[in-house]
Amino acid sequence: MTSPEPVAYLFYGEDEPRLREHLEAFLGELGDPEMISLNTTRLSGESAQLGDIQTASGTLPFLSDVRLTLVENLTETNNGRALLDHLPGVLADVPEWSRLVFVEVGLQTSGPAGSPAERKRKSVRQQALRKLISLIENDPRGRVFAFDAPRDFVSWITDRAVSHGAAIEPDAARELAARLGGDLSLADVELEKLATYAGGERPITVEDVHLLTPYSPEANIFQMVDALGQRNGQMALRLLRHLLDEGDEPLRIFGMIVRQYRLLIQMREHLDEGGSVNSAPQALGIHSFVARKMAQQSRRYGMATLERIYRFLLELDLEIKSGRVEPELALEMLVTRLAGRG
Repeated sequence: MTSPEPVAYLFYGEDEPRLREHLEAFLGELGDPEMISLNTTRLSGESAQLGDIQTASGTLPFLSDVRLTLVENLTETNNGRALLDHLPGVLADVPEWSRLVFVEVGLQTSGPAGSPAERKRKSVRQQALRKLISLIENDPRGRVFAFDAPRDFVSWITDRAVSHGAAIEPDAARELAARLGGDLSLADVELEKLATYAGGERPITVEDVHLLTPYSPEANIFQMVDALGQRNGQMALRLLRHLLDEGDEPLRIFGMIVRQYRLLIQMREHLDEGGSVNSAPQALGIHSFVARKMAQQSRRYGMATLERIYRFLLELDLEIKSGRVEPELALEMLVTRLAGRG
């Protein structure tokens, strides 16, 4: 007797870079990316209702063999946790042409640090996560993929460098680990930058780390917009909080974000009008390395989306200047809105 085709999946763990990498590979195997995108519904555990999951996973696919429903961080909030008792019935009704994928990140399960309230919050989420794992594991059509936090951050950095097509010298890996304090997602962003700089022709050195990894508001803004382009709101918020913790003024951060999206619009226009990445530095007055990264970012957005985002930024700017909203709150609103593209 053959096993039934899996329809329910859970990707969870503290190693978000590896999780996202495997999730993207899984999604890539479902079919044509454009058609899959048309047949994808993304839900957040913070606001999703049981009917939302049932409707999304039960809707017939359009010009595709697969309907995809992504539910992120169901166990993080009371709203999402309240749905767990009803999930067995939902899982039983998922059609064979549908894929219901749960993603649980930002777990921070290693160590109950923080205030009593924070420890309680983590404990409640861990209990809910164990319940979700059990539900998917015990379903004959369920599959669970765990991505635990690494025991050795330096070894993890060395391995991730290879994933980015680079080698890193041991001293450089240790230096990078010391600068990033165990933040896997930020480390992965830095490794991508360092690997690009090394160009695959030599290992990443300590000198490279010193040159490229010192705290830089502009670099963090670039990375934040990149995270927003991937709808990775958690990463974008983490980068925003890092900027604020380092003492950057919220209004200055907002101004840099506006500038970044203005450049993205210019890059999108340049490419849409037949321009090349090689001609972009001269056309836009930016460095060639920046041009390559801007081109990659701009491809994540259509022009209509970029223009809508820019209008929202101008509206938010007016709200800030009129005193109707505090700058720091405006930044958090901005990240939440753009990550969801609402």
